[in-house]
Amino acid sequence: MIILVNGQKVEVSDSTVLSEAIKGHPYEQGSAVALIKSADAIRKETNEFELITARGPIGLRLNGSKYAALFRELVQDIKGRGIRWQTSKVLAIGSFPTQIEVSHEPSKYQKYDCLFALGGFDSRSSYIMIAKLNHEGAYGATGAVLGKITRGRHVLSELKEGETILDIVPVVEEVIERSAQVTTDMDHRLEPGTSIETFVGVKLDKRSPVNCEHFLVVSGSGTIPITERLETYSSCSTNLDVSLVAEATAIREPGMVTVRHAGLGMGRVYFYKTRRQISSYHSLVGVVVQGMELLRVAPEGAKLTLMTDPRRVMSIGMTQQEGQAFLETFGLKQKRIGDESDDAIIVEQEPELTLEALHEPFIETLGVRPEQVNDISIDPHSAPQTARYVRKMIGLNHKPIGTLKVHFTFPEMPLVTFDGNFSEAGSLVPENQFQATCVRGDMAATNMSRPNRGLIGIRLEPSDEFGPTGEERYGSNMFGRVMSDLDRLMEGLKEGDIIYVREIMPEAAPAKKATRKPKAPKVRSEEGQPVSKNAAKAKKSKSRTKGEENGQG
Repeated sequence: MIILVNGQKVEVSDSTVLSEAIKGHPYEQGSAVALIKSADAIRKETNEFELITARGPIGLRLNGSKYAALFRELVQDIKGRGIRWQTSKVLAIGSFPTQIEVSHEPSKYQKYDCLFALGGFDSRSSYIMIAKLNHEGAYGATGAVLGKITRGRHVLSELKEGETILDIVPVVEEVIERSAQVTTDMDHRLEPGTSIETFVGVKLDKRSPVNCEHFLVVSGSGTIPITERLETYSSCSTNLDVSLVAEATAIREPGMVTVRHAGLGMGRVYFYKTRRQISSYHSLVGVVVQGMELLRVAPEGAKLTLMTDPRRVMSIGMTQQEGQAFLETFGLKQKRIGDESDDAIIVEQEPELTLEALHEPFIETLGVRPEQVNDISIDPHSAPQTARYVRKMIGLNHKPIGTLKVHFTFPEMPLVTFDGNFSEAGSLVPENQFQATCVRGDMAATNMSRPNRGLIGIRLEPSDEFGPTGEERYGSNMFGRVMSDLDRLMEGLKEGDIIYVREIMPEAAPAKKATRKPKAPKVRSEEGQPVSKNAAKAKKSKSRTKGEENGQG
């Protein structure tokens, strides 16, 4: 029998199952696949109408209310009616009779709302009104909003009293009615004529390099989860703690992919299934060129295989030799700096943005010795907010190896601290405080309850009272551990130095040793407040215990 796999005809036997049919096609294990059985073109009526005037068409989208249903019934009565009057607040079309219940209660209306109104509070003289600004008014029918003007809004200001609504036309679209389903069952038995979509393919828009990079990070595993599904779009909200910029904008047509670069939900990825107006909060990152039916039917919670054109140019974490071979697959030349040895680890790449790198004559890759890359584990389950903050500060939220800049260290101190971000830590609530001994290698960030919020620290010696940043337990958000050689990390380390950090999975980390029960916190006049760098250095010759009592534990 003949089936289609991602648009290609394939001949298979009658007993073929899904896993056999998609061999050789893009697919990540566990992701959903669309099975489409038939396709017939039909005409589908939408909630969109066009009010035709001599000045141009006006688009009206109904809202699904009982008043929207009434509008559908009265289309023939409203057609041919004129612009009866207009003020700074409303434009009125009519009149015509209805049986709308009379009300004297005022309602609030938003700009471009379309509503029923009763002239003289008499339903025999009913009107369609269009709100020209946000306001409150009593028009005889409380809250009788039937829809909103979505297109041709400029025409409203050009219409004159006496001009008529020449026609009211329902918007009808040609659609493909498909019998489609999604499945992750690779043993599913196929039927003749079945069409299969295994992945979503997106062509990136070169006008949005920053937002495209974010999209590449979100889909970096080769899959993308559908976290929200609506009739208009499906979206992914897995990485919202980001900083983005405004780039290319356009009317959001079906198949377009955008990233919200500002406002609530910044960082959310949208895949559009119906047309939406242009938004200054959305940057266009690409267009779906494959798998639109898969996107259309995929339910909330589904994971989809996703491929981008181009794929991400990211050599950080590879050896210099691996990086060279990788870059050559894009036709790019490598320029090695730092340690240029084949086995050196690439810790920085310039340029880092994919859509910028593709247009450069060469890519600089900074290499260091493998032992200079420090492994840490991060526990997002015990400290979700802190894990998110730390990954962002280090850069691990968008690349395999990040950096930490030394904030404070000197010999014989029981900890080392690194720069954070005071503003970003303003919402870092206390979580996962150490309950017993804070041991060597433990890592923490100072939470919002302390003056030096945002600092990141590593504990170098055990303490029952002080955390990795010198704070007592209520100021310390424990988030992970250093898994590599701490002595090597600290060798020759001084303020201002940069260390390179790589995250390993928590399950790879050994379990902590048993610790003692927590002691009650001591009350001090300046609990846990770290001393300044100069003051700490002045105390260098004093006992370590005294240093800890001053909060630099």
